[in-house]
Amino acid sequence: MAKRLLVVDDDEMNRDLLSRMLFRNGYEVIAAASGPETLEILDSRPVDLVLLDLRMPGTSGIGVLQRIRTKFPATVLPVIMVTALPESEGLVPAMRAGANDYITKPVDFAVALAKIETRLALASVNLDQQRAGELFLLAARASDDGLWDWDLVNRHLNLSARWKSILGYAQHEIGCEAEEWFARIHPRDRLRWRRHLEAHIQGRTAGLECELRVRHKDGCYRWVECRGGASRDASGTAIRLAGNMTDITSRKTMDAATLLPNLLWLESELEDAADEPGRAALLLLRPDGFERYRENLSPEENRGLLQAIAGRLRDSLRVMGGGRADLARAGESEFAILLRQAESEEQVRELAAGVQRSLNRVSPQGGAVFFSTSVGIALAGVAGERNSLLRDAQAALRHSREEGQGGITVFHEAMRQHDLEELRLETALRAAVERRELVVHYQPKVDLDDGSIEGFEALVRWKRPDLGLVMPNDFIPLAERNGLIVPIGKFVLERACLDTAALRRLFPAKVSVNVSGRQFSEPLLVEQVRQALGAASLEPEALRLEVTETAVMNDPNAALATMQQFRAMGVGLKLDDLALAIPRWPTCSGFRSTP
Repeated sequence: MAKRLLVVDDDEMNRDLLSRMLFRNGYEVIAAASGPETLEILDSRPVDLVLLDLRMPGTSGIGVLQRIRTKFPATVLPVIMVTALPESEGLVPAMRAGANDYITKPVDFAVALAKIETRLALASVNLDQQRAGELFLLAARASDDGLWDWDLVNRHLNLSARWKSILGYAQHEIGCEAEEWFARIHPRDRLRWRRHLEAHIQGRTAGLECELRVRHKDGCYRWVECRGGASRDASGTAIRLAGNMTDITSRKTMDAATLLPNLLWLESELEDAADEPGRAALLLLRPDGFERYRENLSPEENRGLLQAIAGRLRDSLRVMGGGRADLARAGESEFAILLRQAESEEQVRELAAGVQRSLNRVSPQGGAVFFSTSVGIALAGVAGERNSLLRDAQAALRHSREEGQGGITVFHEAMRQHDLEELRLETALRAAVERRELVVHYQPKVDLDDGSIEGFEALVRWKRPDLGLVMPNDFIPLAERNGLIVPIGKFVLERACLDTAALRRLFPAKVSVNVSGRQFSEPLLVEQVRQALGAASLEPEALRLEVTETAVMNDPNAALATMQQFRAMGVGLKLDDLALAIPRWPTCSGFRSTP
């Protein structure tokens, strides 16, 4: 009896063309133009396989697939997605939603027929050992994936020639025992694979699906995706498993923008390198200011800049040599160099300096870009230490960036202790903000001519119950980095306004309050100042905000708009050592000091 296929496509021409091709090849074909029509057909008659368009108006192909999977497991009703090449990104969620396979438009009919035969064959696995073997061989000839068929009763495993060739083996080099497969699975993936396998055999999952690493004949590991399903007897006991294995190494470990290995690859290499002899080094590189370029460039320009950086790094490593060095993209704006045989710290520093020079000028299509580059380095002294290389290099890079642009920092153990102490300090500071342990002290400003007090500067202190008074230099830099400076600054502003209003009942006191760069860029700063003045009933001219020049120059247009609002309120400003009485500015185009 001819197999019944359901072709789903909203485009009449595509639907008709594919239907006629399948009909000429001996299939009974039903056609549907929409998701609802598809579901209605599946509710009313049996279908052996569905060819489902990925993109349709109304209910999408993925939406229809999800509805199908609520009634029909992948092992019972195969679904093959049909997609145009530019839409290939949508295939990942489709495969996760339960699609068995896919074909691309324009349809290659030979490939489509082979995949249809494969999926129909896998879905037809039954108790008959001979029939199952025939279907397996048919599917193996038709599929580019590696197919496997495991007889759980007789403990016999069939692996297709393609399955073995994915791992670099000839047909005769791998036998028919399950251990031939499982022993090649990466040690860190074996437990996860067995859990997936047991869950499906016990009937707790609808299908078997797992991504794992399997050892190639060359000794390296390949990432593969294993999919399959169980056949069960009348009691529901699994008696046979069949499925396919796909090599996903490129998709899993390759960065699409730069074609470099990605962070997952790097982490895997560091795991495997722990047992290798010799001293390894890991360099993490971050072009300073890259984020600003990324924010202001189009996606295409961003990709071009990343590719240009990757190209410069490849060329510099090729020229400098220095042993076996692997380049990877380790993050949105970070690159990594894994040096497997580092002779000395000096050699690694020289390599880092050379890489920095190579990135001084990068020339993507459309012009030159100039970078300084911060570098963090971690060294492994003996085998077994390399598992922490990535963490240590990240810490070194962070310290390098905190110390300024274009630095090279080598990780040392004291750095870890410093980070732990800073983490404890941050935790305590967050609690201090909530518990109101911060206090404001006032430093008088004295006129040296007559000794009169012109006003006060508000200075924040931290009154720790366990340590006593903590000076700003010990916690303000940390608050700047972690964002706590914003609530701290708001507290100081409000407290200073209240205290100054009380003092003004005795004499015309004025107060200066420091505003951090991060606080000055807050969109609610003007409103916070207005509310603090109102709550204290303090005249605006009694308040002066002291702002760093860097805070203004980070975004001059936004800074000018903020200062215009303070001008309208009557609040004074001091920029570094230049006092600005905003109400007296003749225009907003320049600054004039207070007489």
